[in-house]
Amino acid sequence: MPCIYTSPAGLCPGIASLSKKEHYLPRGFGNFKHDDRLASKICNDCQVRFSKLEDLLLHNSPEAFFREMVGQVGRKKHRKKNIFYDPTQGISPLTVIGKHPDEDVEILWEPIGEGQCRPLNQIILAGTDGTLRIPYRPGALTIDKIEQQLEKENVGKLQHALFVSSEPAITAELDALCKALVPAGSDKDLPLPKEGVEMQGEMKAPVSAGYLRAIAKIGFHFLLQYLPRFTGFEAEFDGIKRFIYSGEADKERVMPIRDQFVVNLRRGTLKEWAHLLTAQADEHGIEARMQFFAGPPVQPLIWRVDLGANPSRLIYREAVGQAFIYYRTRKGDYHGERSEMLGVGPR
Repeated sequence: MPCIYTSPAGLCPGIASLSKKEHYLPRGFGNFKHDDRLASKICNDCQVRFSKLEDLLLHNSPEAFFREMVGQVGRKKHRKKNIFYDPTQGISPLTVIGKHPDEDVEILWEPIGEGQCRPLNQIILAGTDGTLRIPYRPGALTIDKIEQQLEKENVGKLQHALFVSSEPAITAELDALCKALVPAGSDKDLPLPKEGVEMQGEMKAPVSAGYLRAIAKIGFHFLLQYLPRFTGFEAEFDGIKRFIYSGEADKERVMPIRDQFVVNLRRGTLKEWAHLLTAQADEHGIEARMQFFAGPPVQPLIWRVDLGANPSRLIYREAVGQAFIYYRTRKGDYHGERSEMLGVGPR
């Protein structure tokens, strides 16, 4: 049996061997006990291709923010990436903007655990038409690069240059940059906030085309794992496969929805962090729904993925739901466990 992405024509060339354990739910979301793998459906080349989409999902998305809040996911051997400093595939890092508790200026922050945060090392440039906040990265901040960003963001004529720093060497570098950018001397080293101060912030995350393709891939592969009567070669799936593989979209395939799709959660919240995934087929077609990092303090976006029309001549409703629930503390190699989810609501 070839890779399912060999059809329709023009996608996967079908020369690589099939993967024996494809993670339909990205491994970067955690290792869950009783979690099955999608076997002999996707070739190794496609798996590598889709890992680039997952990179955006894991490091430059709303879900990436919640990964930091949960704080226990990912692989120990993988290099830890700071998603609030480092860009992903050329896309600017996530930003959390909140007012400095002692100054009348908004700065960049990063979460360091559930309900806690600290300011980034950064430079804040205020112009006549806007403000630019740039996180500090060694070797990444030069006058030329900063001026290019100022022009790109249409900040206008630069009036003030401020910075926040937690290390003496960084302080000296940022101070020199500020004085070079604003020779008149309107620069300032903002003090580090005191611990225990309450603040409100706003998280901003881009929703890129690659991110939406990653969401679609999870929904489609989840369907193949838990509704095995579908082979993945049905012609009705050609559209979703083109979108996942190359970004070609014949219609809107991934969209946010408001209504909670788990009946038991429509009037309540989860006690632990969890990922909720469903797939269903009926007379309206085939779709997947998912909510990542649902938990006690928040209810993140719910995504609906339009997978295609139902190829069955005899239409009947078929639905499956799985919950991937985190342990409060990691148990050996496992961050949590998978369990069947009941009470999947109608579309």
